[in-house]
Order: sequence, then structure tokens, then C-alpha cells
Amino acid sequence: MELTSKFEAYKYFVTKQNKKLKKKMKLYSKLLNVSMCVLVAVLCITTIGCDAEGPSKEASQDVPQELTVEEMNADRGDACECIDSALLKLNAFIEVMTEEEYSTSKSLNAGLSLTMSGCMTPKGQKEADSAWSAAISKCESFVQVRDAMFQVRERALVLKDLEQDEFVNKSKDSEGVGAAGILDRLRDGTQGN
Repeated sequence: MELTSKFEAYKYFVTKQNKKLKKKMKLYSKLLNVSMCVLVAVLCITTIGCDAEGPSKEASQDVPQELTVEEMNADRGDACECIDSALLKLNAFIEVMTEEEYSTSKSLNAGLSLTMSGCMTPKGQKEADSAWSAAISKCESFVQVRDAMFQVRERALVLKDLEQDEFVNKSKDSEGVGAAGILDRLRDGTQGN
């Protein structure tokens, strides 16, 4: 009877910790999404620029009022050349993604973001980014890039699982120091140690 209650208490604790971890992971995921949106906004602001005095007459004469989608995407270069270079960088990234440098999902995502920067970076203009996506999806290398991204995604999921397992293992300690030990002492009434 005593072992069952100890097991039930431990099981309850681990379940509660897993729920907390899942909530925390959802929060981190939302924070990552928000930070990416903020990063895109900051990049747009710094690229476009802000003038405290407002737009000058000289500047408004030099810059056309509305750029076409083609003009917005022109500085990205050729779509197929972009996707080919992205594939080369991505393949090199996949070769080293299992190394110690990318031992956490956070470091893996940061490395991937750095690897995919350049012509693959969204401009923040919905129409231009959509046209660019359509253009690169017609290239031969697109399927290979997509498959490589699935490999990176799978590695990120493995790292998330490892991080969760590590967290659970840290919560149980065979010497009575961890959560299981605290539950044992509370059950026995010896929490004063």
C-alpha cells in the first residue's frame, strides 16, 4: 500500500511537471513567433528608414511612390540561383547539425535562421514575398530544399524530446534531493531536514 501511494505521488508529480513543461514550450514557441515578427518589423524599418523631420521633397522626388512586385524582388536575384545556393548552405548545415554546437533546439533554430538568411529572407511585403515563394517553388532544387528542411525539423523535434526527458530526469533524484525525495519527506513528515 505504501509503495502504491509513493508511486501515485510520483506519477502525479511527473504528470504535473510534464503539463507545466508543455505550457512552457508553448510559451517559448509563441515568444519565438513574436520575436520573429518583431525582427521582420525592425528589419523593414531599418531598411526603409525613418526620418524624424518627415519626408523631404528631394527624397520623395528620387524614390518612386509605389514599387512593383518585380522591382521589390529584383534585388534578390534569380529565384533558382537563390534556391540552389540555399540548398548548398542547407546541406552543409545538415552535415554539422548533429554536432555539439547544435545540441539544443534553440541553437539549432538560430543556426538555421543564420544559414537561410539572404535571398530567402522575407521582405515583409505580402505580395512580393508570395510572388518570390511562387518563383522559387518552380525551381528544380525546391523539392530538395523542402526535404532538407524536413530533416532539420525532425532533428529539432528530437532535441525538444531530449530536452523534455532531461527536465523530467532532473526532477527525480535517487538520493532524495530532487522532487521524488521531497515528496517522500513530505509523506513521511520529515521535511525539516
